[in-house]
Amino acid sequence: MSSYAITGASRGLGREFVRQLAADPNNTVLAIVRNPKSRDISELAANHPNVHIIKGDVTDPKSILEAASAAAAVTDGKLDVLIHNSSAVDAATMGSSPTQIPFDEQATRAMYDLPFTTAIYGGIWTTNAFLPLVEKGTQKKIVHVSTAMGDVDFIKKSGISYAVAYSVAKAGMNVQVAKYAAELAPKGIKVLALSPGWVNTFDGEKPPPVLEADAFMLKQFQTVDPEFKEQLQPEESVRKCLQVIGRLDAETSGSFLSHHGDSERWL
Repeated sequence: MSSYAITGASRGLGREFVRQLAADPNNTVLAIVRNPKSRDISELAANHPNVHIIKGDVTDPKSILEAASAAAAVTDGKLDVLIHNSSAVDAATMGSSPTQIPFDEQATRAMYDLPFTTAIYGGIWTTNAFLPLVEKGTQKKIVHVSTAMGDVDFIKKSGISYAVAYSVAKAGMNVQVAKYAAELAPKGIKVLALSPGWVNTFDGEKPPPVLEADAFMLKQFQTVDPEFKEQLQPEESVRKCLQVIGRLDAETSGSFLSHHGDSERWL
């Protein structure tokens, strides 16, 4: 029997992690969400008695500490795997390149605050809040969901200059993961930054601007891999990610890996 906690579990990749893990009735799955009444996750929990919805906001230290306390009550104070999946961006400036960032302190901070608060600060608060549970777990694994956009070689090969704040935040997350791995190695705790690939997490039918943006990104990704055709669906991405998590050991702890389990194939 294994126990898992997933942040940002109400939609997209987070919800898919919950769905696939809950398919094994021997697993205890903790879905950490800001809104426990979210329809999709509520329906999933209603059909799987091993799913426990816990209110928790990774951007609020008090909230995530309370979530860890609630999780401990469910799992008898233990946790095998923590998956910090939460992510956020300032959608209005996602398409901006570095030279387009304004000479405006408030606007610049607003652009960086969302991804940094979720990936960097939220990553620290979530990891530290759940760490006492992970220490008592059997698998002792902590995974932060990252992105190839935070890989320098990938940026150079693809020529992608936009999504600056998001990419910088995820790159910082990767370093933070390595620091955690170095500190926690003596305790047998493994920590990983994991890119899920380019995944279609859009809810509903995509409007024309989103389709145009996807087509543009696809062309840039194809400069890295000419054989790459389309976005992954959450089901395939999460299935591959769980395989990588399953193989996580002391040797790979601290690494930044793709859903393929290496640091070369990001798509």
